[in-house]
Amino acid sequence: MTTPTLLERFAEQVAAHPRAVALRHTGTSLTYRELDEWSGRLAARLADRGTGPGTLVALAAQRGPAAVAGVLAVLKTGAAYLGLDPAIPVRRQRRMVEETGPHCVLAEPGLDQFPTLDAPRVTLAPLTEGPLHQGPEQEPDEDALFHVVYTSGTTGNPKGVRISRRSVRGRLEWMWQDHPFPEGSVLAVQKSLALVASPWELLGGLLKGIPSVVLGTDELLDPVLFAAVVEQERITHLFLTPQLIAGLLEESAKRSGGHRPVLVTSGADTLPVDTVLRFREVWPDATLLNLYGMTETASNVAAYDTALLPVDAERVPVGSPVAGAVLSVRDRLGRRLPPGATGEVWVSGPPLALGYLGGDGEDRFTTDDDGVLHYRTGDRGRQLPDAVLEMTGRADNQIKIRGYRVELEEIEATLRKAPDVTDAGAYTETEGGETRIVACFTADEETGPAALRGYLRDRLPDYMLPARIQQLARLPLTTNGKLDRTALRTLVKNVGQERTAGFAPSDATETAVAALWQELLGAPPASADQNFFDAGGHSLLAVRLANRLASTAGRRVPLRRILGAPTVTAIAALCREIQQEEQA
Repeated sequence: MTTPTLLERFAEQVAAHPRAVALRHTGTSLTYRELDEWSGRLAARLADRGTGPGTLVALAAQRGPAAVAGVLAVLKTGAAYLGLDPAIPVRRQRRMVEETGPHCVLAEPGLDQFPTLDAPRVTLAPLTEGPLHQGPEQEPDEDALFHVVYTSGTTGNPKGVRISRRSVRGRLEWMWQDHPFPEGSVLAVQKSLALVASPWELLGGLLKGIPSVVLGTDELLDPVLFAAVVEQERITHLFLTPQLIAGLLEESAKRSGGHRPVLVTSGADTLPVDTVLRFREVWPDATLLNLYGMTETASNVAAYDTALLPVDAERVPVGSPVAGAVLSVRDRLGRRLPPGATGEVWVSGPPLALGYLGGDGEDRFTTDDDGVLHYRTGDRGRQLPDAVLEMTGRADNQIKIRGYRVELEEIEATLRKAPDVTDAGAYTETEGGETRIVACFTADEETGPAALRGYLRDRLPDYMLPARIQQLARLPLTTNGKLDRTALRTLVKNVGQERTAGFAPSDATETAVAALWQELLGAPPASADQNFFDAGGHSLLAVRLANRLASTAGRRVPLRRILGAPTVTAIAALCREIQQEEQA
């Protein structure tokens, strides 16, 4: 019996439940019939412009129903897509578009950032009239391209990874088979369509008749709102980073007797043992899976049910292979290592990507003596006695931060291109469980970190921005002339943080805000109007700031209002306003 294609699965749901809710988002809903007709009309317009099997569509959309309709429309033409998240700096988006050379642009209004690209356009907006296009004349081969995903690169530029239809479908089929949706399930959609793991959220519930709830940005940033929407929408299935899980657990613990999810999966970062144990306390009947994978393997290739984790464990294993993947641990010569020995993790099998665009980094894909193609992950790990895989570190300078893979070399290479900068180096430090990037540079003249931060913000995603930028007279090198990151960390520590005297608190409220600012960012505010994000802050730190300001303001400070005016004086004024409201 032939396995149905993804489009055939969607068509089955439309035929069986045309009026059932397919998507919910910010109080609105979309039925299967409405989503089918919207995507069909978009597909017809794409097809009229020559889009079909073998072509690539630049798909620019916010996380929401339009993104889902756009992906379905591309599938109905038989084409592939390059997902573009508006949160990605425009310069970076344009480079991605230049490298991939898309046949057509399908973008929500205002998100087409490519004025020089000579390609047809289709507006990604709701359509109520026009012909419908339900599928390509011939379904593309399983080895055909599904989408292109960009990831951080060591050369200073992001790398485009080509993901096949076989890899994406294998990931979906594995979850459907091993973790089927029980009746009453609701799936959360919170990933950008530019991420390799997004097809599971965009299509995983949709193709099985399970309603999906697309979460808003505020709900993902604010644990209070996040917990509220999980309970209100009765969400049962979530795919989250460990940081999001921890925040959701703490808020859900305050809502005793409330709704509880059925399955939570964690990936893209190390899952702490403490988070697993807390999960058992708050949601004892729910399943927490620790997943392992990367862009080059079309998301996940291993999974571990954390119910098996001993309470005295030091690490959470990543588990056993899934979706047809084959995992092995090898030495530096590519020889298999026995259980218990630590080496580099190699992956082979159906999940493997088709390779990189332009061949950049192709040395990561290697063929062994038996003629089998593998991906060398760069992760160091070992097989435990029960045959599950445990990760122990990295063999290079790649890091995971806020759920994203980052090559420190890309940050360094970007910084070296800045005006007046002669050299650059970067490393990470961990403080209070938070991983921070520290970037160092040398220059012919004294250069302020603020200007360099603005330069990087135009070129790097938010999660790659350094929390601290430090100018040095020189960068320490090893005996073979390479950057000595250990010595660099020591050198910066001895230099100390920037000392500024530009801000003097005017009252107790500003003093309290400035103290929290220094605690979170590692340095006091440089001035009354310094921007929290220009000082090294990011969305997760802003959430912590909002939570900790409760003792100063009298109740929790709304995150949205901090984001709207992120200076120390404006935040203090907000606290005073809330204090007055509480007193009234």
